[in-house]
Amino acid sequence: MQTGKFVILIMLTFAAFSAAAVADATTLTTAEMKGIFHDLTSKDAPWPPEQLQVDSFQAQPATMLLPAGKREYRSLSRQHPKYLGRKTVKLAVMVNGKEIGIIKMSGDLHLYGEIACTTRSLDRYETVTANDIKMVRRDISMLGDDLIQQPTDIIGKRLTTSLQPGDILRAAHLDEPPLVKRGDMVTIVAQTPGLRATAPGEAKKTGAKGDIIRVKNLMSRKYIFAKVIAAGVVQVKF
Repeated sequence: MQTGKFVILIMLTFAAFSAAAVADATTLTTAEMKGIFHDLTSKDAPWPPEQLQVDSFQAQPATMLLPAGKREYRSLSRQHPKYLGRKTVKLAVMVNGKEIGIIKMSGDLHLYGEIACTTRSLDRYETVTANDIKMVRRDISMLGDDLIQQPTDIIGKRLTTSLQPGDILRAAHLDEPPLVKRGDMVTIVAQTPGLRATAPGEAKKTGAKGDIIRVKNLMSRKYIFAKVIAAGVVQVKF
């Protein structure tokens, strides 16, 4: 009888210990796994982590019961940070330095960002204003590298093609507006740190800011090449 009571006491003590261990355990949820997956797949990527989003996430197992202690995670898969799309990660989960289990995770990594779209029909050579565009957040993973994500890079530029409402604006759609047109009277400026000289001229070619155009100096009657620096102003070197 004494032996039987001793066995029962041991069983009850073990059961109580097991219950306490279970009470201290925590569950690694699918949502937490998704966050870990995002951090691993966006690490060293050329895009800001906040612009990367994981879709169609799956994990096997979907949850994992972990004992109390310090958690650590180690990726067993090599990642290619410059590529988007379907990603697969095999993750070792450790508590207090001891491996608890392996999780296989997969998901689609997408790049999101604000891009400029037109609000109305725009004609070729039309100058874009603030009312002509709106910034829209979209999945830009497959839209190329010439998207425009800052309104300041658009407003005041001239279109190289006609666009319809809702079209995405790209760098190839825009050009600097001409500041000087062929036949315009211009001011020719020659300047050094201690001297500035000007002369009247006539533009022989249309040009935007920074363009080098042919100009006739109306004082010397000679043809020169000058850089367009402002509306009606070109610059030459001494």
